[in-house]
Amino acid sequence: MVIEKILKQLTPERVKKEIEAIQKIKLPRELQKWVREYEKVGKRNEFLWKWVYKGVQKTTFPTVWKEHQKSVREIKFLTIVYVTFVDDFADRAQSKTLLNELLKVPLGPVCIKSVRVNQKEKKYLKFAIKIWDYIEKTIKTYPRYKEFEDIFEYDIAQVINAMKYSYLINKNRYLVNTIEYWLYLPYNMQSFISCTIDLMCSPKFNLQEFRIMRKITWYFQKMVRIGNCVSTWERELNEGDFTSGIINYAVECHIITPNELEQESKLEIIKKIKESEIEKNILKEWEQCYWEIKKFSKEVKTINVKEILSWAEDVLTLHFISKGYI
Repeated sequence: MVIEKILKQLTPERVKKEIEAIQKIKLPRELQKWVREYEKVGKRNEFLWKWVYKGVQKTTFPTVWKEHQKSVREIKFLTIVYVTFVDDFADRAQSKTLLNELLKVPLGPVCIKSVRVNQKEKKYLKFAIKIWDYIEKTIKTYPRYKEFEDIFEYDIAQVINAMKYSYLINKNRYLVNTIEYWLYLPYNMQSFISCTIDLMCSPKFNLQEFRIMRKITWYFQKMVRIGNCVSTWERELNEGDFTSGIINYAVECHIITPNELEQESKLEIIKKIKESEIEKNILKEWEQCYWEIKKFSKEVKTINVKEILSWAEDVLTLHFISKGYI
């Protein structure tokens, strides 16, 4: 079993070593600039961005032209910054007016002057516009941008829909269910966006294999979401964010009720979940996705599917070791 192999390797010494390695990462100067901009309006710590950068380095297709590799990693990093920034607003269920404007940014021009938000909220909106303008201008220079433009726009729309769903869940606990969870929320992991950006700069990628790559990406994205669930659900619960898959399964399995999410102490909810089989069962779904991806290994020639499986293991390991840090 792949999960068992990963967990056996995660000794306290290994975890300590991995955490220290992430803490020592120095972001490229261009990304440091953007992180400083983010810190003026966002709440996430520096460790997260170093963690993200390591993940982006691990999950970039080797088919990307060498001359574009640096730019591709930068842009994928910045899309994660943008989505994390906006998703935090959706999760905290703050101003709906501001959230709606932030979600419009990738879809077209937003006129700050005409938006009915206060001065502090305008700072948030200006940051979102600035970072997305840079992303958009950069990807338009990629060699296969025109081929994948419509796909990229579609992928972004799915991420925006996921964030809208996050907002709805946190405003309406009775909506919690695993069917819609798996339909919508994995998209804020942005694996489809990452894949599409890579392919914009992969001259040898065969479009005949694109439909298979989309299937692979769907499973991979679900695996990343599961990793995110097991590493962040306790922090999210304590922050009043109920969008984790762990919480959805807890409600679905009658471990807790939607009313208890509002009324019962967070410590009691955490105790109930930890005494259940929920984490173990959701990791079984990760394992199932792993073997589904492996089935496609002979159908894709221009990208090494075995390498994608290796990435999946690395990303899950990163999630395991980072519990309590991100």
